[in-house]
Amino acid sequence: MAGNDFGHALGLSRALSGLPLSPLVGGYGELVSAQQTLGLSHLGELLTRDGSRLRVLDGVFRVERPGRRAHVNARVLRGMSAQRPEAAWLLERLAGIQEEDPAALRRILLYQFAQLLHDHPAGHLPATAAGLGVDPAETSALVHAAAARPRLDAGRRAAAEGLEDDWRARRVRAAGRKAALLPPGGGDGTLEARLAELADRAGAADAAIGTARRYEELGDPDRASVQYEEAAWLAGDCPRAVRGLVRTYRAEPGDPGPLESVLVPGGVEVRWPPGLFTGRAWRVVRLTQGEPAGSPLAEVAGRPHDGVLLDRDTGIGVRVRHVALPLGADGAVDGPPLIGAPVTVAPAVTGLRVADGNGRIEASWTAPAGTTGSVVTLTGPASRRVTDATPHDLRFEGLEPGTYELTVRARYAAPDGRPDHAVLSAPVTTPATVHPWPAPVLALTATPREGGGLHFHATGAQGAAIRLPVWPADPPAVGTELRTADLPPEPGWITAAEVGRIAGDRVWTGLPPAGALVTVTAVAVLGERAVVGPGAAVEAPLPVTGLAARRTSPEEVRLTFDWPGGTGAVTAAVAQDGRVTEHTVARSVFLREGLRLPVGPSALRVDAYAAPRSARSVLAAGSGDARAELPADVAIAYELLPGARRGLRRGPAVLRVTVRAPGGAADLPGFVLVARGDGGRNPQRPTGPTGGTTLCRLTGDELAAAGTLEREIDPSVAPGRPYAVRGFLLGGRAASVRLEEPPIHSLVVR
Repeated sequence: MAGNDFGHALGLSRALSGLPLSPLVGGYGELVSAQQTLGLSHLGELLTRDGSRLRVLDGVFRVERPGRRAHVNARVLRGMSAQRPEAAWLLERLAGIQEEDPAALRRILLYQFAQLLHDHPAGHLPATAAGLGVDPAETSALVHAAAARPRLDAGRRAAAEGLEDDWRARRVRAAGRKAALLPPGGGDGTLEARLAELADRAGAADAAIGTARRYEELGDPDRASVQYEEAAWLAGDCPRAVRGLVRTYRAEPGDPGPLESVLVPGGVEVRWPPGLFTGRAWRVVRLTQGEPAGSPLAEVAGRPHDGVLLDRDTGIGVRVRHVALPLGADGAVDGPPLIGAPVTVAPAVTGLRVADGNGRIEASWTAPAGTTGSVVTLTGPASRRVTDATPHDLRFEGLEPGTYELTVRARYAAPDGRPDHAVLSAPVTTPATVHPWPAPVLALTATPREGGGLHFHATGAQGAAIRLPVWPADPPAVGTELRTADLPPEPGWITAAEVGRIAGDRVWTGLPPAGALVTVTAVAVLGERAVVGPGAAVEAPLPVTGLAARRTSPEEVRLTFDWPGGTGAVTAAVAQDGRVTEHTVARSVFLREGLRLPVGPSALRVDAYAAPRSARSVLAAGSGDARAELPADVAIAYELLPGARRGLRRGPAVLRVTVRAPGGAADLPGFVLVARGDGGRNPQRPTGPTGGTTLCRLTGDELAAAGTLEREIDPSVAPGRPYAVRGFLLGGRAASVRLEEPPIHSLVVR
């Protein structure tokens, strides 16, 4: 019945008989974003925060109480923005929309109310509309109209809400695709009028394109270009119009230069000709080779800054072309396009670096994202190599010295996925030189040098110099290639000696400082390049001082010396009877127990030196080694033998003297046998060679000549019995010869 339809037969200006299918407001997405930021379910909540209600039948009114309502116009909206600073931008934007189209705010509210009622499970009830802030007088009509309006899914909503933006930007083709998604009918007369305008403009653009194609077929590109430009003015996003312009447009003398498309990290940079970019509006589209002719134009997002716009969405491995269309104040194409040259979106490698080695070139680079590898070409003396590489490095070996050229191209997968259609980037080229490198040192030996120090002997490195540096830390591995400037200096204690007998051999001498344990490395040097060779660990132990040796018995020698600094062990080498025996003692044992060595009675020599700290080091012979010598252990033994029996009586006692001298002896001391008798039962022993009666005297020469002598004791010389005898050594050699005495009881004659 009359009045049940929303705005039915009211005769009011712009009154509606059905709810809108589209808000038909430019920038509707920005409005919704601001609305959601404020936490509003619909824009009407901006107007009803004080508890008032809304009427939207024949305009937008706030109803504060029954019978009293206030029209919401642009002035009211701006007044509210002063009271609502958090929503000031949104209210100001709505005021501008209201000034442009007095029915626009009502369309927005009705569109949002319809969506909310459709989404609500009780959207068919007037109470639901009342809950949205609608005045009770209009809730029944609103839910009735919402039920009659077609429902929109997510895709149709997006088309309905973006339609006006495309229309205003002259994106006729995009607007047409959105219009095709909307349901027919619905009673939205404003939308139907807009769709009619859209169809007219699209038809005019199609007609201009048809005319342009005929001119193309007639071989008249200039007239065809004019018609394509007309089609672009009518439909700025028409792919056929823009592609036709690219085919037919010819710049005239004095026209600005073309666009420049430059590959940069992150995409393609579109650059305007110098002086042309003055801040006017432009639409930049991207044409991709191989896409269907009727495919929608890909518009580059963003606004150019200082004549530069970065296209981040080109993809990889495709060939693109950019076209900039100048726009007038109404958003239509207004003037000839700027057309860039085609460019393949295959960013080249960056940071290409090369270094030469011994017969090789090493290259490294930074590969852009998305590469599947690199194609590397090396061109040099009478050779050319092409190879696939990992995305970032490669090594060429077995190269002759000379100048080469290295080229690297990044490889990308083809858009169609076929391996044989892989896309290569622009080449990046750099020169590279393989320099002559020295032949390596084959061997380095270190041997102790007679008279002190070391001999160093190196072989190999033909045609190159050899240095013997000492590294402050561990030396590099054999074969390491270095710059000569990076070598440590040679130590001052190494000097070159005569050239060896074998051609090419070289000899050095040197004496490391006391306490040194170093590795001398042989390095082959040729100009600025060096190759590390083998090394030799050498050591110069700290000297042992204050060495003294003393026999404590014929089979033992006691050594004393000053311990050399912080040395951990000392070795004593005993040379005796043609053999050398080494004895090593630790510092703690030496300080606690001393050092006693088992020896023989023959002459000996003791050399003491700090033990090497490394089992692999070669000890430098030096004159500072401690040495002590001991003569053979010479002993003279004597005994008193009872005389032979002659009947019932014994004959005179016999003195036997024996010389024990390993290897023979000369310059022996003399020997004297002295007796002492004092009449007592236990006579006292003589205390010296003059402390009694001399019974027998032998010279050193007699002892040396005989070895063993026997002499009878003249009874007439001996004192009265009982008496005690004792032998003594005489002369300057007496202190160096040991006297072996028999048991005391055998030296008493009764």
